[in-house]
Amino acid sequence: MKRVNNIYSNLYDLNNIINVYNKIKCNTKNKYKIEQFEDYFCINIVNIYNVLKENKYEVGKYNLFIIYEPKQRLILNQDLFNKVINHLVGNELINILDKSLIDSNVAVRKNKGTSYGIKLVKKYIRKLNNYYCLKIDIKKYFYSINHNILKDLLNKKIKDKLFLDVLFKIIDSSDEDYILDYAKKYNISLKKGYGLPIGNLTSQILGIFYLNDLDHYIKEKLKIKYYIRYMDDMVLFHKDKNYLKYCLNKIIVYLRKYDLQLNNKTIFFKNSLCFLGYRFYDKKIKILSKNKRRIYKKLRLLKYHDYNKYIKSLNSYYGYFKIQRY
Repeated sequence: MKRVNNIYSNLYDLNNIINVYNKIKCNTKNKYKIEQFEDYFCINIVNIYNVLKENKYEVGKYNLFIIYEPKQRLILNQDLFNKVINHLVGNELINILDKSLIDSNVAVRKNKGTSYGIKLVKKYIRKLNNYYCLKIDIKKYFYSINHNILKDLLNKKIKDKLFLDVLFKIIDSSDEDYILDYAKKYNISLKKGYGLPIGNLTSQILGIFYLNDLDHYIKEKLKIKYYIRYMDDMVLFHKDKNYLKYCLNKIIVYLRKYDLQLNNKTIFFKNSLCFLGYRFYDKKIKILSKNKRRIYKKLRLLKYHDYNKYIKSLNSYYGYFKIQRY
């Protein structure tokens, strides 16, 4: 594939900057942030334009906090100025990388996501009828992504040095001492030269790209026709369990090139599968209890704090669960 060039100028296109800001604005819950930004809207937009045009962007300091649902994670939150730039870079990045990704790499991408992953699982189960499934999970995936390996992979796809300069600054932005100290305080295994800032759009896109070569290896070399990946969760379908064991050993070796290991969630299933928050059987699909509890908790909180959002969420979940039926 020919390396892509002449991307950087798209970042400081004024119309592009404003369009990206408007999309972020619609999805930002913190209205105080919006008000602050819009008090000096023209100045902020022009500042973004100038910083990018003059190639002077430095990633701003993150606001750090820990979440515990569905599991403990360190979130790195940006102000709107930096978030707009991150989305500008992320939009260009997905446009460049998307064509090289396999169809069944379903996270983040437009017209894919959880619903598309569920659709593929049901399709594969119907085709295979009697099958085994290998479910693979990477140990501490986002904290384990090696910056140097990732940069080498990106250099093979992108030629534009100015664009790569900004992108690499974003990748390295998790190396700051204040972030590493905060992570250590909460026993999160983040170290210099590793990990992507959870909370950035660019991190989500880089997360689906980092294992792209492995996706092609599984599909093209191991000849696994029925395969799905949602970020670091992978499922391989096959009628022969012994062949899946062979594939698992090959994948473990392949992952060493990316400085990654599997965790203890890697498991075999027969004629069923737990994936994307659901348990799949031959003719039915059930939501996992832990996800059901999380949804009920969220709805209860919304009902008492924001009734309009509660109704919208209730209708959204109703429609979502309805389309999951076989």
